[in-house]
Amino acid sequence: MLRLLLHLLFGGVFVYAGAVKAWDPAAFLLDIRSFELLPDPWAAWLAMSLPWLEIFAGLAVMTGLLRAGGLLLLNACLLAFLAAILIAWARGLDIRCGCFGSGGSSEYVELLVRDLVLLGLGLWLARRQKR
Repeated sequence: MLRLLLHLLFGGVFVYAGAVKAWDPAAFLLDIRSFELLPDPWAAWLAMSLPWLEIFAGLAVMTGLLRAGGLLLLNACLLAFLAAILIAWARGLDIRCGCFGSGGSSEYVELLVRDLVLLGLGLWLARRQKR
């Protein structure tokens, strides 16, 4: 029962985050550009595709249909998010996270802690999935 609730929580976070970004991809594109990692058109492609990846992978984790693949994708995304945040922090950039839509937190420590907690949960769920 606890594992089911954790799957729903973990997947639900990404379904919500993806839906907010998919609702306003232009605002999400500005958030992506603030990291100064991808030039256009790659930043635009990411702004249009990442929200849907999060939604579908989150739904996979929540429903159990292709759950292992959803966990793998979301954990890989979290690693990429952590790397992007650390690179931006090292470069001293003033980023807009865009994690849950525009206007989200841009405090580096808060972003890192949140992503590390989510990654820990995602890795734990993936490990428990194989048993």
